[in-house]
Amino acid sequence: MSNSIADLLDEMYDENSDKTSLGKVIERFEDRGFGPLLLVPALVALLPTGAIPGVPTICGITLFFICIQVAIGQKSPWLPRTLKEKEVDSDKLESAIDKAKPYVRKTEKLLKPRLTFLSDTPAKNVVAAYCAIAALCMIPLEALPFAAALPAFALCITALGMTNRDGVFLTIGMTLQLGTGYLVFKAINMM
Repeated sequence: MSNSIADLLDEMYDENSDKTSLGKVIERFEDRGFGPLLLVPALVALLPTGAIPGVPTICGITLFFICIQVAIGQKSPWLPRTLKEKEVDSDKLESAIDKAKPYVRKTEKLLKPRLTFLSDTPAKNVVAAYCAIAALCMIPLEALPFAAALPAFALCITALGMTNRDGVFLTIGMTLQLGTGYLVFKAINMM
């Protein structure tokens, strides 16, 4: 099992198929803990694939399901069949991942175990509940161009912190998630 997040990204898409289902992606990562499971849909929403109509909503709902299950202490994730069967074009996913990898590699150099209590139970459960709220915020933000990228980015930072037991990144990610609440407030007032 690789510890490199850049290497994990290569496992997100199915090289042998034109389409990659969300269920297959989640299956590949479920034995690696909460961090990668959170990172995968957040990255899909953050990368250019997030510009595809409906993708931020699907990713937000998926993240919500995963986060709520972690918050209540469930060991392995469950997703409704309709979400598991949602597919993304494998070539588009591969292209987006290739563009993201240099940034991921640079970020990985900054990660190290710090304030590790934030990635352990019960703090992990609180972080997961907090992330669930940010994930739901992606749904109304899809109506604004590129607005869903903020919660997706915040969730990616949080996931990187969780994956690497880096409490500093967890704190930064959760702070960025506060900006998501502000964006949702502004979006609602614009409607």
